[in-house]
Amino acid sequence: MALPLLADLLGPLHMHFAAARRAYRDYLDGGRTFLHARSLRRINASARSLLLARGWMLPDRLQEDAACLISHYDVWMSLWGDHRAALRPGPDDVFAFENRHSYPREAEARLEALYERLRAQEEEPGSPAANAAVPSG
Repeated sequence: MALPLLADLLGPLHMHFAAARRAYRDYLDGGRTFLHARSLRRINASARSLLLARGWMLPDRLQEDAACLISHYDVWMSLWGDHRAALRPGPDDVFAFENRHSYPREAEARLEALYERLRAQEEEPGSPAANAAVPSG
């Protein structure tokens, strides 16, 4: 089940995490503007949807990590929506709000560790993924 877990959940989730880190860096570096906050919201909403749809594929011991991330995204997006409604910001307006529900970094780290472990196994000589042809493009 390693290849479907990688292709259908952990690989896309890995890219979501990377994109979110970049979007958050851009948000901070760009003056915490609504433009960057919207980008981060889209990425977080997508990660949330992915975890809700495919989190069942995770080993039981990691399903609580998925639930922690989903919970964080739910709270964050609720606060985000409330703040947007109250502020009605333009793209260049500062958009920042307090959130006492901190991001579960440890949950992300455990999911990323599984991604790295399974990806390394798939790349071992003789594995189906290592023998697959990479399309040129």
